[in-house]
Amino acid sequence: MRIKTGEPIDPALFSFPSGGDNTPVTAIATHSGEIRPGDLFLALQGEKTDGAVHIGEAYANGAARVLSHRSDGDPRTLTVQDPLAVLFSAAALYASAIPHKTVAVTGSYGKTTLRTNLTAILSTVCRVCYTEGNGNTDLAVALTMLSIQPGTEVFVAELGMRGPGEIGRLSRLVRPDVAVITGIGSAHIGILGSKAGICRAKCEIADGMTPDGVLLYPAGDPLLADAVPELGVRARSVSVDPAVPAFYSLAVKEVSEGKPHVTLSSPTDTLDGVRLSWDEAPILSSAAFCFAVCSELGIERTVIRDGLTKIKAAPLRGQTEEIGGVTVLLDCYNASPEPTEAALASLKKNKNGRRVFLVLGDMLELGDAADALHQMIGRRAAALDPARLYCVGDFAKGYAVGAFDAGLSREKIALFVPDELQVLSARLKQELAPGDLVFVKGSRALALERIVLYLKQAES
Repeated sequence: MRIKTGEPIDPALFSFPSGGDNTPVTAIATHSGEIRPGDLFLALQGEKTDGAVHIGEAYANGAARVLSHRSDGDPRTLTVQDPLAVLFSAAALYASAIPHKTVAVTGSYGKTTLRTNLTAILSTVCRVCYTEGNGNTDLAVALTMLSIQPGTEVFVAELGMRGPGEIGRLSRLVRPDVAVITGIGSAHIGILGSKAGICRAKCEIADGMTPDGVLLYPAGDPLLADAVPELGVRARSVSVDPAVPAFYSLAVKEVSEGKPHVTLSSPTDTLDGVRLSWDEAPILSSAAFCFAVCSELGIERTVIRDGLTKIKAAPLRGQTEEIGGVTVLLDCYNASPEPTEAALASLKKNKNGRRVFLVLGDMLELGDAADALHQMIGRRAAALDPARLYCVGDFAKGYAVGAFDAGLSREKIALFVPDELQVLSARLKQELAPGDLVFVKGSRALALERIVLYLKQAES
């Protein structure tokens, strides 16, 4: 990863001693191959690689200085015990000197879709800096903070995690004025042990909130309903279910041509007749939270209304492709039980007599609950009466077992390993006809979007 700093930074901010080369830092890279002349190389110790091994390459590529955990004898290299901690300190000091509001987003699902749509709305009226792509790690967040430019008004940070304590650490780094928990699901249950453990980890986002900050969270979640009042922060609930009252709410009034007309409301404002792009749970949730965040930031209602009509799913999260008259719905950036269950329920509601082909890949990091959760999704899949259920991956036999137990005939179920995606696609292509719908869902490691590539190749 390489970033250009928002403005030239005194190397002393990274603990480099004064009296040496005081040329400002204007770019930082974490891979020696990305180094350009004058860059700071951050030589980090990873699980599989050690950046210190590549210091010589970094200097050969033009690095001006190196921050490392291990000395190489070069006077331009600063050796510290924890380079990442130094980076965190520099990022916090740098960002604190630029007045701005920070919105931090976490949750088991919906983070990227919300961050993407929220950034799009805010960017129409103010200068925004934001974490990009899958840059929700501690390293990516800290580097993004160092790219904040003077005049930036809002920083939107997506906060990911792999274990307890990580969200809290990131929250203390970014200091949210508005913190968002999109939902509590089973993702990472294999690491955190239970949904209660996941809830505790996500609630760490409150750890670094500013004194006047506000936490937004989904109403109706029993774990959050118990946990949030204990956090000691100002909090407001968000709901997309008319039966669940909340401070901020979204209600679908009607659906026309697959597009819902909704009303969004709070105690101080109501937006009627907002037409969203898609009648799907991720879009409705993202719209409700965008409304809540923008309201908390004081964004004008006309801007909010216009922005909500343009809300869309992030790439590979509900992306639609048309191939030879067949609609392929790609929702394979990642997969966990709750979003997969919601997506299948939506498909059942909206299949409109079309034949449905399901391609379901492994849901990872579910620990001892993996088999039971895959079987549960298999039962939900059977309820659609799909023309075919393709199960991909090591855990995917759970889908097959659950679907068969729920009444789906054995002839409609097929098992594949990830290396057989091209074979799967060829078989799928033979079975498809114009008007059919293909739904593809699985964890990122499987890269199931390759199915679209193979189908397009076959079509051409």
